[in-house]
Amino acid sequence: MIRSTVEDEVARILDGLPPGAGARQAFAALGEARLFAPHYPEEYGGRGGTLADYAAVADALGDRGFADEVHLVTVQGVGCAVLYFGTEQQRRRWLPGIASGRTLASLLLSEVDAGSDAAAITTSAREGAAGWILNGRKCWSLHADWSSIGLCSARTSKGPNRYSGITLFVVDLTSPGITVAERPRLLGEPYFTVSFDEVAVPDDAMVGPLGGGFRVLTSAAGYERAGLDYLSRGRVWLRAAEETLVAFPQLCDERRRAGLVRLEYGLQAAHELADATIAGADDFEFDYVSSAYSKYTCGEAAQAVARWVAEELLPEPVVQTRGDLVRRLRAAVAEGPELSISGNAVDLLLDTISLDPSLGEV
Repeated sequence: MIRSTVEDEVARILDGLPPGAGARQAFAALGEARLFAPHYPEEYGGRGGTLADYAAVADALGDRGFADEVHLVTVQGVGCAVLYFGTEQQRRRWLPGIASGRTLASLLLSEVDAGSDAAAITTSAREGAAGWILNGRKCWSLHADWSSIGLCSARTSKGPNRYSGITLFVVDLTSPGITVAERPRLLGEPYFTVSFDEVAVPDDAMVGPLGGGFRVLTSAAGYERAGLDYLSRGRVWLRAAEETLVAFPQLCDERRRAGLVRLEYGLQAAHELADATIAGADDFEFDYVSSAYSKYTCGEAAQAVARWVAEELLPEPVVQTRGDLVRRLRAAVAEGPELSISGNAVDLLLDTISLDPSLGEV
């Protein structure tokens, strides 16, 4: 497993937070040390480090339950899209705030009737007096209420095919006409719907070419493909399972102990694959096939933990006497299936993997 040079420093910062500190305090503390986005160039608030440094931060946040998906989307999804496709003025406008850990961002790409088909969007942008006017609705965003900006896809024209005519904008989520509405789930953090009603967006908020935003869109989604966020969930769920067997030693027979060992090794093996994907990345650019395989494998390893919890622990009547453990175990069962459709759906990952001559045959 890769050991980043910043790993110990990140651990000291997070371990030094005051009792009860939340994710946003953790983000700001890392930002002050230029560790929220350590792989960004120094002029944009980073340290000019490597993706291994970023992975060390992501791992530490996930292991401590500090909303690593917010870190992932903000730094990799939105920030890297601006870094690679934005103008120098846009980089200097948004990246220092992101790197500080105080400007959080959402990817606003999914829609109710589009699902994982990013080209099936109906959100539109038409030319206005001083830029563009957005109308539409985006869905399935976590912690959008924390975000001050969002990277939003909109159709600006009809092109020769369904992938043409899509443009990306960085939108100020405090703008008039934007509504951020909570959509509760049975368990876990709520999703949010972000609606646009005649929202004015200036020309200089456009990221990438007019009508050529599909490449920006797929890159923004691809920057987070290694699967580290899936692994952090798997490790959290595995710890809850281990604590349950400690609390009820009568359940800890040889078969269940062996099951825990298999799950732990599965997560470790998936982490090795994610590390290899990160180590093999060219600057910020991931190889699409290897990163898709990494994310697929990490999702499978984490879902194996959720299935084991559902089959081995939750059916036991004695476990139901501990409400604190039951809530954590049920969270695994509730959130586990989502790993098949979040970010990039499994069918899309498998389609990408199939493009490789050797992996595709397997």
